[in-house]
Amino acid sequence: MNQTLLNKKAATRIISLFVLVQLLSGIIPLFLPDTMGPVGFLMPSLVLFTLGAVGMIAIVKKYAMTYPFEESFSKQKKDVLLWGIAGIFIALFAQNLASIIEVRYLGSPMESQNTQMLIEVVRNYPIFILLIGLAGPIMEEFVFRKAIFGMLVDKTGGIGAAVISSLIFAFIHFDGLLLVYASMGLVFSWLYYKTKNIWTPIIAHCLMNTIAVLANLYLL
Repeated sequence: MNQTLLNKKAATRIISLFVLVQLLSGIIPLFLPDTMGPVGFLMPSLVLFTLGAVGMIAIVKKYAMTYPFEESFSKQKKDVLLWGIAGIFIALFAQNLASIIEVRYLGSPMESQNTQMLIEVVRNYPIFILLIGLAGPIMEEFVFRKAIFGMLVDKTGGIGAAVISSLIFAFIHFDGLLLVYASMGLVFSWLYYKTKNIWTPIIAHCLMNTIAVLANLYLL
């Protein structure tokens, strides 16, 4: 089987796994006793997202999922780490610029309801920073960058793939801040394409989420 078909199979499985994790995270808590309180709603998400992240890594390895523009981590190790860290600041700048535009010209709320909810979760249950700062970003990068962006590059070019995958990334958050999430998606797509390795946007996304939560908890 040629690599293109293997990539399609892997991408389909990654996206399907993401949908399954989302559905089960909403369904399983309905069958847990009310006495568990918020933990009964939150714990399944932490477990499922962690398993989902591990599963996606396994899918990529099983199908040797690679694109012509990619290079191995060993060849790009230095660039991946450096741009992964630099990407935090690039994404934050893009996010803040997009936020100003949304608030001033589009009438969007100043604060992300999604972000505030996640911050409150971590405030009460610190272990869930693992979901926000690790499992969640890993899953999202494999879905929106590795699977969707990667499969679209040959058909639409880098810019087209970045725009489409970033808009889907923004819509899936259901937060109303479309431009903010889309700008982040564009930065992560650029980091992926520039360094030719999916672990660059993963590093940037994980660190950005972690820093944002910790800053809101302890500095703001």
